[in-house]
Amino acid sequence: MQAESQLHDVQARFLAALREPIFGDSRDRSALPARPGSVSATFTSTANDLITPSATLQPEERLELYHRQYWYRLLDSIEEDFPALRMLLGRASFWRLVEEYLVAAPPTSFTLRHLGASLADFIAAHPRLTPHPVQAQDVARLEYALRSAFEAGESPAIAASELAFASIALQPHVHLLALRTGADTLWRRCERGQSRGRLSPATARASRFVAVYRQSHDLRVERLPRAAFEILSAIDQSHSLDAAMDRVLAIPGLLRRRDSERVKRWFATWTAAGWFRRADHGPTPSSDNRRSP
Repeated sequence: MQAESQLHDVQARFLAALREPIFGDSRDRSALPARPGSVSATFTSTANDLITPSATLQPEERLELYHRQYWYRLLDSIEEDFPALRMLLGRASFWRLVEEYLVAAPPTSFTLRHLGASLADFIAAHPRLTPHPVQAQDVARLEYALRSAFEAGESPAIAASELAFASIALQPHVHLLALRTGADTLWRRCERGQSRGRLSPATARASRFVAVYRQSHDLRVERLPRAAFEILSAIDQSHSLDAAMDRVLAIPGLLRRRDSERVKRWFATWTAAGWFRRADHGPTPSSDNRRSP
C-alpha cells in the first residue's frame, strides 16, 4: 500500500506540473496570446525531484518537453472540435478563452471526446472572457453536441407500430438544443468556408430549436418547430408516447387540431430515420481513438 501511495503522489505531482500554463519558447510555438511569467517553483522542484538529467537536458527542460506536448495536444483537439466558435470569437479571443478554460477545467477523462464538455457552462460563468457570450454559449453547445453525436452508440430502432405501447427514448446520438441565437446558421457558414457574417442579437429566451444527430456517417443539424422539439424532449424524459403527448398538449397554444397531420408526418420522418429506441435497451458502445496525452 505504501508503494501504491508513493506512486499516486508521483503521478499527482507530475500531472499538476503538466497542467500549469506554458511560457517562453513553448508558448511561442502555439497559437496562444502572449502571457508574461514562467513556470512555478513547484514545477522546477517536481522536475528536480522526479527526473534525472540527460546528456543534453536538465530535469526542468526534460519535463518541459512533456509539458509542451500535453498542451499542444489539448489545444489541437479543442481547435478541431470548435471551429465555428473560433470563427465567432476571432483568433485572439478564442485562444484566450481556451487557455482559461483548460486551466480551470483540465481533462479528467482518458478520452479527449469530453474535453469541451463544460466549455459552454464555463462561458456562461465567465461572460467577460468573450465578446459575444450568449452566441458563444450556443455555438459551444452545438459543436459539443456534434462531437457527442459522432461518437455516440446506437440501439436497434423501434418500429412505428410499437411506439404507443413500448417504453421509448431517443437514440444517444440525437441531441435536442434550445437556442437563443442563430448558432446553427453560424455553424453552417463555417462548414461552407464562408465568413461569419452579421450576428443577430440574442433573444431573451429560447426561440430556435434544433436536433443534432448522426445519419449513417454524416452529422446533421436540423431546425425543428417548437412543437416538434417539445414532443421529442417529452418522449426522451417520460419514455412514454402517451405521457409525452399529454404534456405537450397541456402547453397553451402549442398544438391545434389542424396540426394532427403535421405531427403524423413528423413521426413518420423520425421513425424512418431510426430516432427511437427501447428505453430499457442500452446503446451499442462507440469507439473513440482520441485519448488524453
